[in-house]
Amino acid sequence: MPGHKGGQGAPGLGVELFGPALYGLDVSEMAGLDYLHSPSSALLAAQHSAAAVFGADRTFFLVNGATVGNLAAILAHAGEGAPVVIARNSHRSVYAGLVLSGAHPTYLPPVANRLLDGLFGIDLADLARALDDDPTVAFVHVTSPSYYGFTLPLQAIVAITSAAGVPLIVDEAHGSHFVFSDLLPASALETGADVAVQSPHKTLGSLTQSSLLHVRGTRVDTERVGQVLQMIQSSSPSALLLASLELTIDEMAREGARRWERAVGLANSARAAIGAIRGVAVHGEEVVGTPGVAGYDPCKLVVDVGGLGISGPHAAAWLRSAQGVNPEFSDLRRLVFSVTTGDDDSSVEILIDALSELATADVARLGEGKPLIPRWPVAPPEIALTPRAGFAVPAQPLELNDSLGKVAAEMVVPYPPGIPLLVPGEMVSQAVVATIVQMLEEGVHLVGMSDPSGRTLRCATG
Repeated sequence: MPGHKGGQGAPGLGVELFGPALYGLDVSEMAGLDYLHSPSSALLAAQHSAAAVFGADRTFFLVNGATVGNLAAILAHAGEGAPVVIARNSHRSVYAGLVLSGAHPTYLPPVANRLLDGLFGIDLADLARALDDDPTVAFVHVTSPSYYGFTLPLQAIVAITSAAGVPLIVDEAHGSHFVFSDLLPASALETGADVAVQSPHKTLGSLTQSSLLHVRGTRVDTERVGQVLQMIQSSSPSALLLASLELTIDEMAREGARRWERAVGLANSARAAIGAIRGVAVHGEEVVGTPGVAGYDPCKLVVDVGGLGISGPHAAAWLRSAQGVNPEFSDLRRLVFSVTTGDDDSSVEILIDALSELATADVARLGEGKPLIPRWPVAPPEIALTPRAGFAVPAQPLELNDSLGKVAAEMVVPYPPGIPLLVPGEMVSQAVVATIVQMLEEGVHLVGMSDPSGRTLRCATG
């Protein structure tokens, strides 16, 4: 195996599209090829090299995305009933880890930011209070940077968790490039985090799904992490993904500083040009120090189109169809674009021109145009059951209005960025239902729900 035998048995169209070399490199565990779940030669050396580059004591290569990194970090440190502290604006994979582990979460609510008209970050006082209230907390899990490139005050967070002797796990999926330039925020490991989960495919150039889990210090059971990864990662890991990780890390170690300096320069030039477009705002240095935002990644262009009276999803759809430009994602009032070392003057100019056209185009309006924060559930929903119990409870689909006051038995996740509005076990409030309706009306894609239309929600029957 694989059955295509180096390409001889591959679909003809596949060979035409991808080339015969890809199939020749798509091999599985065999003599002469190291194995992800028991590395002893080339792969072991590659992981050691990666650890040195990123400042870890040990680095694990992942072939199931940062999702499996979050799952492994959670399952390795918390079992049934274990108290954990989780930032409520985490990726859906974190809540899946809670369902699988049976851990009992205390959620850190996001902070309302009026300048950005949204909910971001955490309040350090909430974190300190949660650790003071329960000295048996198994770990703290936060996300930095966010999908928007906004970062948390990780150094201050590390000071709090270290004083309590609690491991800090950081979902750094969008920050694998930070270590390669002083023009970027400090990486999670540089600030003292115990675990960092990264997605080099998002910013560095490895193949999609290839990711990294870094461990540093003595508060983490590294061997336990490795055992969990053997259980939840594919037993037939892709050699293509693993090789792409090694190649990317090696090249970045040699050329990353120069290439990221250029990328930051391109992004800053784009930010200035886009900010000059009437009715369009692009965020930068002015967000630093506002509620929930300690810093920002200059290579993330967060473009607010609310001044045009256009919703983010409608603006994104127009850019794709009329300009051939694909935003990384959109929320109800913003578009987010990622500048990487794969960009150049030409690609940035295309983006600037497309946004200039957007400013004068006839695109669907934003509806009432009211600020978003008053319409959203600022406080996390009330927890009636743990995520595990909420997922396992007997349930049935209910119309959204009939779900009010019920216990959710599934996630409701605007995707991207993948942060759930509802997690199994949480109470369905009027604010949550209103936000679901608002997002569906604006074309936001919701996942996690068994009803793809979003008109019904699985709720506990008890």
